[in-house]
Amino acid sequence: MFARRIVQAARPLVARPFSATSAPRKDLVQDLYLRELRSYKPKPAASAQGATKSYSTPSAPKAPEVPDAKALAGELAAYEASTPDVASTTPGVAAEATEDDATLGADDFLKLCEQDVKVEVKH
Repeated sequence: MFARRIVQAARPLVARPFSATSAPRKDLVQDLYLRELRSYKPKPAASAQGATKSYSTPSAPKAPEVPDAKALAGELAAYEASTPDVASTTPGVAAEATEDDATLGADDFLKLCEQDVKVEVKH
């Protein structure tokens, strides 16, 4: 058994004969594509005079106005005199909050999490 493998390993491999006379296969689709590509002559573009607008640079922006000290003091006084708009909430609203309500507080959310989950059986 080992002797047979040694004899097989000692034999030189027979090389495949190389034939230079075999004609290479032609790719008909590629030849057709290249022929059509070479014969294509693009039409000259029409005049673009009516289709384009002339370019003009945009006007320079105006510098912002810097208010003086009196104007700033007046705006600050008006801001301090204004009252903020606070959404009025009643105490009963927090107790009636549901899952759909997006304005739950932290305590309301924790109470909601502690409630039992009711699962409806669907047949």
